[in-house]
Amino acid sequence: MVRGKISQMEEDSTRGNLAGVPDETPAGARGESGWVTTRVAAEALGVNPRTIRTYIERGDLEAKAEGEGIQKTYLVSIDSLYTLRDSRGYPRRSRAQTREKSATADAAEGDLTNIIRDLTAELVQRSEESAELRTRLELTAQAESTLREQLERERERADRLEGVQDEANRLREELEAERSKGFWRRLLGQ
Repeated sequence: MVRGKISQMEEDSTRGNLAGVPDETPAGARGESGWVTTRVAAEALGVNPRTIRTYIERGDLEAKAEGEGIQKTYLVSIDSLYTLRDSRGYPRRSRAQTREKSATADAAEGDLTNIIRDLTAELVQRSEESAELRTRLELTAQAESTLREQLERERERADRLEGVQDEANRLREELEAERSKGFWRRLLGQ
């Protein structure tokens, strides 16, 4: 007899119900079609999975929780999903339309990601250029300071050399004057 129940259970389990086994589901839920993830439910309604969780919290959708904490996920009753869709008049979308919408959203998200990535790369490049220009400016200021110091030393040296040259010219003139006096003295015999 137990064997007959098992075979009957196996046979009915392919249809989603276990005949002859006490059912722990609420009355009226005997003909449920099954359970789907919040993502699949969101695709069926054409909404965001977070919206599905809101519907679950408000009681608009029947769901059962799996896991705990941040690992907690929900499985949504397909029957309650159909009931909600019919009552709210959600448009029936094909999977292709939903995928196209998701692809468009992903493309837009990808474009935004690429824009942010490009802007970040440009910012990094400009920062590097700015640092290089700042370094060049500091080196230029240091070189200018060094050149001013060298120029001042060269002016002082030039002034000293000019003083020495003036002294040499004065001595040469005196020497020439002495020579000329000596020549005339010798010539005139004095």
